[in-house]
Amino acid sequence: MALTSTHYVLPSNESERERLFLQHHHVLKPLFGTALVQPNIYLKPGDKILDCGTGSGVWLLDLAESIPPTVLAYGIDIQPRLFPKEPPHNVQLSVNSVTSLPLEWDNTFVLVHQRLLMAGLRKGEWISALKEMYRVLAPGGWVQLCECDSWAAGPAVERERSLMKALFDSEGLLLDCCQVIPSMLRSAGFTNVHIVEKHLTLFGEEGAYDRSNSVDVFRAMKTPIMAQGGLGHVVSDEEFDHLVDAVGREMETTRGSVKRYTVFYAQKPLASM
Repeated sequence: MALTSTHYVLPSNESERERLFLQHHHVLKPLFGTALVQPNIYLKPGDKILDCGTGSGVWLLDLAESIPPTVLAYGIDIQPRLFPKEPPHNVQLSVNSVTSLPLEWDNTFVLVHQRLLMAGLRKGEWISALKEMYRVLAPGGWVQLCECDSWAAGPAVERERSLMKALFDSEGLLLDCCQVIPSMLRSAGFTNVHIVEKHLTLFGEEGAYDRSNSVDVFRAMKTPIMAQGGLGHVVSDEEFDHLVDAVGREMETTRGSVKRYTVFYAQKPLASM
C-alpha cells in the first residue's frame, strides 16, 4: 500500500518499501498459508488482474512468479515513487486512483486485489473505490481485499489504538473498516461475500515480525499526529516516542497479545453483463 494525499498517514519512502517487503513475505503471506489468491479464484492464460494501491508492487511481483506468463497483471497507485524499476514483462504499472479507474477498463479483469488501504481511504472513497472495482471486473470476476481490524495486548496498546482512532477520525479515515466492508461490498453490487479471519500472535519470538511491523506503522504516524498537537493523547515528541517503545514491550511480553487480519472476497454476478 502506498498513497500520497492530504489525508494519508503513512510515508512513501525507502523505509516504507522495506517495511512492505517484510510485511508481505514474513507476515501476510505465511499467515494465509502462502496463498496470494483465495482458493476458489482461478487464473487462466489470457486473464487480466489488477492490484490497487500497489505501492512497491510486492504482492503483484510475487504473484507474477506463480501464474501463467500470459496472465497480464496491472498495478496502480497515485504515487509511483515505490514502483519497481524493472517489472516482469507481464506486469504493467501506472499512476491511477482506485476511486477513478480508466473508463476503458470496463468489464476487463478477472481479479481486482487491494490490501491494507485503511490508512488511505475515507468512507466515501471506500464506496467509490468498490464501485469502481465492480465496474472494471468482468462478470463473474472477483474482488479480494485484506485489512487489519484489531489488535490487543494491554494498556499501552489501548492507548495507542485510542490515539490512532483520533488520528483516523481527524482525517475521515476508517480505523474499523472491517466492520463495514461486507455491507459496502453488497451495496456496490457484489455477491458471494466471503470473510476469512486470521489471528497472529505479537508475543515473544513467534510474533517478532508482525510486532516490528506494527510498531513501525505506529512510529510512522508520528508526523501527522504531532502536526495536530498530539490529538489530546500526547503532548511532546518525547512522550510519543516513549509510548511507541511501551507498545513494543507490551506486545512482546504479554501472552495473548494478538492482531487480526481479515480477507474479504466477493464476486461480480455473471448476470451483470
